[in-house]
Amino acid sequence: MGSTFDERLREVPADRPALEREVDRLVGEIATARSQPVQLLAMLQSATPLILMAGRVDEARRTASAAIAIAELLEDVHAGFLGQLQLAKVLRWESRFALATPLFDRLIAQARSVAAFGPHLYQALFEAGANLFEQGRYREAARFFREAQSLKRFEGPAADARAIDEAVRLTAERSREAQSG
Repeated sequence: MGSTFDERLREVPADRPALEREVDRLVGEIATARSQPVQLLAMLQSATPLILMAGRVDEARRTASAAIAIAELLEDVHAGFLGQLQLAKVLRWESRFALATPLFDRLIAQARSVAAFGPHLYQALFEAGANLFEQGRYREAARFFREAQSLKRFEGPAADARAIDEAVRLTAERSREAQSG
C-alpha cells in the first residue's frame, strides 16, 4: 500500500479508499479470528500500521496493545519490541509525547544493545526523530534522522531512503524557520 508523508511526517495513504477497504477487511478478520495466539499476533502486528495510517488512532492503540499482551503471553520478546514500537508511534499520533518520547528512547537503547532488535534500529530512530520533529525539537530530531540516514546505506532497500531524505529536508527547513522567526 503506497504512502507519502505529510508536514508532520505522518504517513498518508496514496489511495485512501483502498486503504479503508483493506483496514475494514483486516479488522473484520481480527474480530472473528479463532486462530492460535501466534497467528492472531501476526494479524495484529500487520494491521496496526494500516489502521493508524487510516486515522483510526484509538483502534490502532488497542490493536498495538493487544499485540504486546499476546507477545508477552507467548514470551516473544521480538514481537513485544515491535508492538512497543508501534505503540510509541500511536502515542506520537495522539500527541502523548510525555509517554512516546521515553518509550522511543528505551526502544532505541534496546535496538542498540540487543542484537535481535538491531534490524529495527533504523525504524526506531526514524520514528523517534518524527516524534521530536512534531514537538518542534528540530535539532534533536535531526540527530536521529542523520543516524538513520547513515544506517540506510547498510540496510539496503528495507530502509526507505525517500522517507529519511524528506525528514532531513523538512527538519532543516523547520529549524531555519524557528531560528529566524
